[in-house]
Amino acid sequence: MTLINQLINLLYSKINNMKYKRIVIKIGTSLITQDNGNLNTDFMSGLAEICKKLIESKCEVIIISSGAIGAGIKLINPDSNKIIDKNQTSIKQVLASVGQPYLMKNYQEIFNQPGIKTSQILLTRKEIREDKSTYLNIKNTIEKLIELNIIPIINENDVVSTEEVEGDKFGDNDTLSAYVSNLIDANLLIILSSVDGVFTADPNVDPENAKLIEEFKDLSFNEINTIGGPSSDNIGTGGMSAKLKAIEIATMSGTDVVITNGNKITNITKIINDEKIGTFFPAKSKIHERKKRWLLNNMSRSKSITIDDGAKNAILNKNTSLLPAGIITVSGKFKSGEVICILDKQKEIIACGISSYSYEEINKIKGEQSSKILSILGYVHTEEVIHKNNMVNI
Repeated sequence: MTLINQLINLLYSKINNMKYKRIVIKIGTSLITQDNGNLNTDFMSGLAEICKKLIESKCEVIIISSGAIGAGIKLINPDSNKIIDKNQTSIKQVLASVGQPYLMKNYQEIFNQPGIKTSQILLTRKEIREDKSTYLNIKNTIEKLIELNIIPIINENDVVSTEEVEGDKFGDNDTLSAYVSNLIDANLLIILSSVDGVFTADPNVDPENAKLIEEFKDLSFNEINTIGGPSSDNIGTGGMSAKLKAIEIATMSGTDVVITNGNKITNITKIINDEKIGTFFPAKSKIHERKKRWLLNNMSRSKSITIDDGAKNAILNKNTSLLPAGIITVSGKFKSGEVICILDKQKEIIACGISSYSYEEINKIKGEQSSKILSILGYVHTEEVIHKNNMVNI
């Protein structure tokens, strides 16, 4: 048994009392790619072992991983004898196109060794920020993968999106990790970096005055952002400034965030065990309160479904999803991805949530068992009309 395995097993004995259930782990290019351009398979193996222990402890893990462009450079130019202009967007997209399959091949092979199944999800800013229907499809897919104990490995789709490769929006997937944390209501976002956390000064420039900040509580993000800086390497697009912007999004959405050194892979388990590792940013709001506020602000009383007493009892007392069998009538016109009201037979609002189906589709499947959706519609978005994770009681 290797030393890293011994450390993981020692830390695993403490995991069962952890306070975090759904965890997003963001991995930067500098960690996944070695100086010689090869993928850091030792790091990936250590990560796989930790993920196995987390899953066994009933934790839900989602990985945001960079590294496609770095992998592409090594594959296209293995001997470093070609001049590749990595500043050209089209070149970066080619590198991502070549590197992404190789990156995922290594993830699958390495994670398969301890018996972990993985999946690939490639996203663009538009899909996750602007399109309600696509947003819901992504959310439902991730929820189902988690339910099946499959770890989603998510990356920016660099081949069709230029924001991330140009270093303009997502910043080496930092901001993407915050959006995903918001999307799936993650309790914790761990940003693995090549440094130990946020310092009072740049440790590479001013090591004497660089002191690790263990926790941010009262500083505004405008004050915090004065600490950040650009990326220190020539492969990744994110620096501390990009990370701090992502942290603002995540904490405002109800997610705790920690920046820590990913070269010490057992830091992940230490953080989950509530040890003071790296720099901690507490959530600015509770996830349930944030979700309820958002759903209430976006719901329309004119778009609703009426349910029977059995479905009402299941939603209010058993925290279940809404299935088509419990629906009596549909009112108003709406598309999938819109927030609608859930009414009881007395037409009182008992809940609201994001519908996985349009009003036309629900009219066809209302009162039917979920097993009949395919034969009625010819396709199935989800078994639920409104998933419990997309719903709040009123």
